[in-house]
Amino acid sequence: MMNYSLSFLVGVIFGIIPFSYMLGRLRGVDLRNVGSGNIGAANLGRSLGLRFFILGFVLDALKGIIPVLLSHSLFDYGTFAGAGAILGHIFNPFFGFRGGKGIATTIGVAVSLAARSFALSLGIWLLVYLTTMLVSLASLCFSVALPFFSFFLRDGTLADRLLFILIAIMVFFAHRSNIRRLIRGKEAKTVLWRRK
Repeated sequence: MMNYSLSFLVGVIFGIIPFSYMLGRLRGVDLRNVGSGNIGAANLGRSLGLRFFILGFVLDALKGIIPVLLSHSLFDYGTFAGAGAILGHIFNPFFGFRGGKGIATTIGVAVSLAARSFALSLGIWLLVYLTTMLVSLASLCFSVALPFFSFFLRDGTLADRLLFILIAIMVFFAHRSNIRRLIRGKEAKTVLWRRK
């Protein structure tokens, strides 16, 4: 139980680091007051362009990769570190428990735990995004594809696959306002490579 708790705590510590928000502040932009008001990489990209999206995305992904690999080496419980990182990112205590949407950090966790399923799910994300320009819809599809492929391919451990189901639930919860806008046809399209 102690190792489970320590692994989860390691994940949370990494997850609550608001990289995209800090990048925005370095450029004089408070992500809470622009675009969707979200502190994640997608809103950073909408506000400052593709280069900042990529940087924020990579840093947020590392919040999932590093604690999983670290916990694997120290405690052999990377799954719990992944769960902690995603929860810390989505429910960030520094922002009133309102953080990012969790996709970049989920990708970092998925790369570490089930690389084949991640690769196929990323293909789904790219297909949906490039045909709709809707980051939120692509992210929701990614979160559903990840547990599907992991079970279909028997990728990762059973605990990893169950985590992916929980991740999908958390991602849908974090995107609840986006889902309402998608249903109403009001969700804004995002061209991440548009110059700012």
